[in-house]
Amino acid sequence: MCDKCFNSEIISFPTQADFEEFDLVLTKKIANDKSIKMRAFVNTNRKDVGYQIYECLVCGQLWKLSTPDYAYRGCFLHLTK
Repeated sequence: MCDKCFNSEIISFPTQADFEEFDLVLTKKIANDKSIKMRAFVNTNRKDVGYQIYECLVCGQLWKLSTPDYAYRGCFLHLTK
C-alpha cells in the first residue's frame, strides 16, 4: 500500500453516503491521478454478487471492491500479490 492508492482497508461501508464519498475518491484516482486502474470483475457463486479488482500503478497492490447492496454493506480490501 502507498500514498498513491489507499493506506487502509474498509471492512464495511457504514452508510450509502460513506460509499459514495469513497467512490468519488476512487474515481479521481482512476481518471485524474491515473494511479489506479480497473482490472477484472469476478463473479462469485452467490446470485448477483461479485467484486471488482483494481490495481495501484505505483506500488502494484491489488484491491477488491464489493459495492453495498441493501443490508450487505460492501467492502474495499487488499488482495495479496
